[in-house]
Amino acid sequence: MFEPTNISVAMCTCNGERFLAEQLSSLAKQSYLPAELVVCDDASEDSTCRILEVFSNTAQFPVRLYRNQRRLGIRQNFEQAIRLCKGSVIALCDQDDVWLPEKLARFAQVFANGADWICCDAEVVDATLSPLGYTLWERVGFNRNQRIRATDGRLFQVLLKHYVVAGATVAFRAELREQLLPIPTHWLYDAWVVAILAGTKKLTMIDECLQFYRQHGHNAIGGERRSFLGDVLSARKVSRRDYLELEFARWQQLAERLESVNAPEWVMLRLAGKLGHLVRRAEYPGSRLLRSPLVFSEITRGGYSRFSRNWGSVALDLFNK
Repeated sequence: MFEPTNISVAMCTCNGERFLAEQLSSLAKQSYLPAELVVCDDASEDSTCRILEVFSNTAQFPVRLYRNQRRLGIRQNFEQAIRLCKGSVIALCDQDDVWLPEKLARFAQVFANGADWICCDAEVVDATLSPLGYTLWERVGFNRNQRIRATDGRLFQVLLKHYVVAGATVAFRAELREQLLPIPTHWLYDAWVVAILAGTKKLTMIDECLQFYRQHGHNAIGGERRSFLGDVLSARKVSRRDYLELEFARWQQLAERLESVNAPEWVMLRLAGKLGHLVRRAEYPGSRLLRSPLVFSEITRGGYSRFSRNWGSVALDLFNK
């Protein structure tokens, strides 16, 4: 057990002057204040750092600002922020969201009950914080059955199919940091963090919207809703060979890390199934005519339903070179 008040908020900024003040204000209004706010600024060229300096003068908790002399990118910058946190719990934070006042209080309560890592849902809103009519979990198709799996300790099965947990909704015990870092090339920082956590520790899920997830047209990772047709059309734009080569490399990196931290056998077996699915797809012939029966065979054996995002993956294999 650990002291739940000792929560570090890890935030990364880069030219965030437009919305940063609202996010900082929401942190200051938390009913359960963080022990510190650690901000790594990625060589901003606007007034971001000035906004942070002004905020630090009035905040009721320490604000530690680190300025990168050269731009690192989101992955390395968040890795740096996570390393710099001193708290027993690390809560990840985007520069353009807004947290509801009870978010950290709810998180602290769950950690006090012994959770290893937690996440919550978020209301997706536009630039002015007007709701877009759906939550983040609804946007990514994190349905009831998948949420039941997650609460039963089987979130990793869901992640083999698609990503359902945004980094900005996650907090974890700092003692888990060493197995998370470094974050390898080709991985989004939050997809990697969540995959490692799900592969080694049971998620405790808060089935509530405890923040606003803002969409403003310049998000690093968006949350705008997309139709089935949109998924298929998006797949048509991708080089199948390049995509599968990158996917295999990414999941192989994950397998190596999870093996090194002694992940459970069932996780490694599921991951082997994912890699096998990717290998079979990569070995499809170049001819679309010859490829089609193999695609439908993989559908029949359940490969796409267990290990691929959606029917966009089928469209990718049927139509793309």
